[in-house]
Amino acid sequence: MKLTINNKVVPVEIMDTPEKISAGMMGRGSLDGGMLFLFDKADERSFWMKNCLIPLDIIFITGNKITKVHKNCEPCTAEPCESYTGFADKVLELPSKN
Repeated sequence: MKLTINNKVVPVEIMDTPEKISAGMMGRGSLDGGMLFLFDKADERSFWMKNCLIPLDIIFITGNKITKVHKNCEPCTAEPCESYTGFADKVLELPSKN
């Protein structure tokens, strides 16, 4: 799947099963484009950077409207890890540009 963000086409991986949502970016050293997490309904969502290897921007979306953006979320290697929250039915993760 591809999304258009600021007139730029971005390839995205769809994360639409509990297993894919749970694994996310853990243990991956790169992301070509983005990762789009899909949920059945809009609700308060919480993401963390446990075992992620690269910094990410985490964008919370309800319908087609961005509701919250967390920029440059750093990888977490020791608990407790910071949680990044927002109200959404979709969450887009993109590699951080700092």
